[in-house]
Amino acid sequence: MLKKALFSLFAVAIAISLQAQSSAAEGLSVDQVIQNYFANTGGLDKWKTLESSKMVGNMSMQGMEFPGTITAKAPNKQRVDVSVQGKQIVQAYDGQTAWMINPFQTGDEPQKMPAEYAEEMTKQEFQSPFLNYKEKGNTVELLGKKTVEGAETYEVKLTKKNGDVEFHYFDAENFVTIMVKTPISSGPMKGQESEMYLSDYQEVNGLFFPFFLESKIGGQTMQKISIQSIEVNGKFEDAVFAYPKK
Repeated sequence: MLKKALFSLFAVAIAISLQAQSSAAEGLSVDQVIQNYFANTGGLDKWKTLESSKMVGNMSMQGMEFPGTITAKAPNKQRVDVSVQGKQIVQAYDGQTAWMINPFQTGDEPQKMPAEYAEEMTKQEFQSPFLNYKEKGNTVELLGKKTVEGAETYEVKLTKKNGDVEFHYFDAENFVTIMVKTPISSGPMKGQESEMYLSDYQEVNGLFFPFFLESKIGGQTMQKISIQSIEVNGKFEDAVFAYPKK
């Protein structure tokens, strides 16, 4: 179970790596909240130029620490490499096939990912769901204000074109995302809600990213991720993500 939780939560956490009274009296619309978010984290035009990223960090879980790397490329390619007890676990999606290498479960050969894990990865998009959200078929709703971890936030409900729902909580002062709440739709924790807390925002090539993430389910911390470095717009060949040919 530990390896399964490690395997899925690490990917969901970086995939890339980004929530009650009405705020109408303040004159803010949901679009203004989103515009302020992009403006305060590097600018909308700058975010539109983001085509790839590579994050290197460490994840702590149940008293253990695992180094890992998440490489992502538009529109939806992703690869996660995690070192566990001297062995490499790989989880990747090349845009068509989700696959994995897990020496602890299936050996050293690449295998197509089981459906319960593949679903989360295949639904991930590289771009922020708020970027050109109308053209993507997504809808947003400002639910009001809510206090999260002692901070006043704007709670925004995001409904994606495929029907998935997320709740994003934007700090009312700086407009950065400090928490994302997502219903879990597959796997052993299906039916529960995942809360991802984001903090320690740092600038990388003019864009601001959270360098610390904490995942909770039912109020219990499942994992913590400390990012050491982020590379943006690197030249990553499609072969990095491709399902190896036998």
